[in-house]
Amino acid sequence: MLRRPLRSGLDRIGPFHPYLVFAAVLLLDLAAALAILTGILWACDKTEDVISPGGTEWLPF
Repeated sequence: MLRRPLRSGLDRIGPFHPYLVFAAVLLLDLAAALAILTGILWACDKTEDVISPGGTEWLPF
């Protein structure tokens, strides 16, 4: 038995409204991008510490 679409024309995704699911996916994508960027910055900071140790730290890793 199929449910009717919402008034906006969008189908429900499980028991949730589509906008709620879209927001959750967007937050998950942003968290993944932030984790990747943090990993790249950490690797660059460690490489910089090997090349020229000492000095002021710009990143608190």
